[in-house]
Amino acid sequence: MIYSVGIDVHKGRHRVYCLDERAQVCDAFSFQTTPEGLSTLGERIFKDGSSPVVVFEPAGLSWLMVAAYLRSQRPECRLVKAKGQKVAALRRYLRTSAKSDRIDALTLAKMPFIDPERLDELYLAPAETQALLRLTRQRKRLEDQRTAHKKRIGAIVDGYLPGVRQAFSYAWSIRARAFFHSGINLFKVVREGEEALCHFFVQAKPRDKGGKAEGHLVYRACQNALAIVELCQAAGSLSEEFYTDLQDEIDRELRLMEAAEAEIEALDRRIEELYRRLHPSDNLRTIPGVGEHTAPAFVACIGDPARFPSQSAFANWTGAVPGAKQSSETESKGLRMTKAGPAIMKWALYQVGQIGRQWDPQLAAVYYRQMVYHGKTHKQAMGAVMSHIGARVFTVLREDRAYELRDTEGKSITTMAARALILAKYQVSEDIRKERRRSKGRKGITAIVWKRGGCWSATYTRQPELLKL
Repeated sequence: MIYSVGIDVHKGRHRVYCLDERAQVCDAFSFQTTPEGLSTLGERIFKDGSSPVVVFEPAGLSWLMVAAYLRSQRPECRLVKAKGQKVAALRRYLRTSAKSDRIDALTLAKMPFIDPERLDELYLAPAETQALLRLTRQRKRLEDQRTAHKKRIGAIVDGYLPGVRQAFSYAWSIRARAFFHSGINLFKVVREGEEALCHFFVQAKPRDKGGKAEGHLVYRACQNALAIVELCQAAGSLSEEFYTDLQDEIDRELRLMEAAEAEIEALDRRIEELYRRLHPSDNLRTIPGVGEHTAPAFVACIGDPARFPSQSAFANWTGAVPGAKQSSETESKGLRMTKAGPAIMKWALYQVGQIGRQWDPQLAAVYYRQMVYHGKTHKQAMGAVMSHIGARVFTVLREDRAYELRDTEGKSITTMAARALILAKYQVSEDIRKERRRSKGRKGITAIVWKRGGCWSATYTRQPELLKL
């Protein structure tokens, strides 16, 4: 009888190893994701009434059709996933530095014998939940792209037009975008004059009466920037032709950014539609901080909350728990979070925690204790807040009931009273925040280098008076 099956999945042929109850190889073969290949897989691993543990290492999406086929053929068959780090560590132990599809499949097949308690059940989400998850991830990628375009445009404008972006009331307003699309050439803007720029701003947003005032500020900033450019022209790096080419670059970045924004807007409508179908009560958004974009992410990632046997199992799945390191009588505290859980889940928990701690007294108290009494940094304290947010999200979804705001003693409290309580008792002072910030590198340390006996030596000091040239 086959006890465990390891499937090393690839884009082409997939490698399979089957082990019996004694962990001995009883079958090995390859197959492709075709009707014939899947049929062969089912016949060989389910022969003689076997119902083995099938182990995957989910990488990419090639495993999805294989897992769905096995689940449809044998619903009672146990499908599990193994973490890539554990598989790599076991492979190194078994075969030192060797690596091949055959070794990977055999390593996966041995996981149920070596670490059966830590194998996670493979969750095949319903079609709508899976679609919502893919759309929320796509939206996050588009948001990251939009942010990257904004940073790029901001860096270019601040570098070649110093002070101009700050002259706008809002850096990405309609007028600012219109200017970035066609007004980057400082020579042309100043040559055409302030009146032309003001008229351009009025046309860009006719109903707003602030066009002339903003045009005046931007024109002054352009004059100052052009004066700087003219001082630097002798270096030969800046000219009117250069600003014409620069206009093309910024215009292209803006088009890409605005295309991403249009796709995000369309995605938001579809995401909201799927979310309402899967969570019609919308109780998630009764949790302070859970909003338009984070609620669908929670529903999509979690799927059926009943698949988690306990709150502890859910917390371990999210990865919003610190790592553990204990030996004999020593135990490390304040370790980083584990790498478990979907990245978008951690992102959503962090976003909700940032807002939730400002409106939920219990979360504010957790953050306050971590920062003030336990000496944690902001991100470490947020890790504790994320863990509590996860517990709230899990409970609301599992019980499908609205969240009730309570104070630190467990009494029901209104939103405004909760906010007043937080401001009165759980505000972390700026002095403590500065103290908790960890500096990167050796800031303020100056190297003193001198020649001694034909060799260069160096020491470091924070005292400028000790500098010797």
